[in-house]
Amino acid sequence: MNQVQKIACINNAGFVMNFSILWQDIHGNWNITSWNSGNYPINKTRTSPDLKEIGIDPITDVLVTPYVEAVLGKQESGSPCLEYQPNGLTGIYQVKGTTLNYSVKLVV
Repeated sequence: MNQVQKIACINNAGFVMNFSILWQDIHGNWNITSWNSGNYPINKTRTSPDLKEIGIDPITDVLVTPYVEAVLGKQESGSPCLEYQPNGLTGIYQVKGTTLNYSVKLVV
């Protein structure tokens, strides 16, 4: 499984979007960070801070993925999930589609 320290989302979709980080703890519970990228338009990219800075613990928190919200649309989580590890790497996801039908796929 890929390990990352940050997550970025490229907006190649036909809408304004924002994202938070969805994470799973060792008990299998899914949570959403209070951190959010803020809204941004098509052809822009935003990157999270180090996931530890926004509450992800490399010891007890197992999986991470972006949780994208299309403004005036629906929410989608990224695929696949990654492991948090303070290693300097960034997982980059591409968001494509329309407000009610889009994907959030790992590209790097």
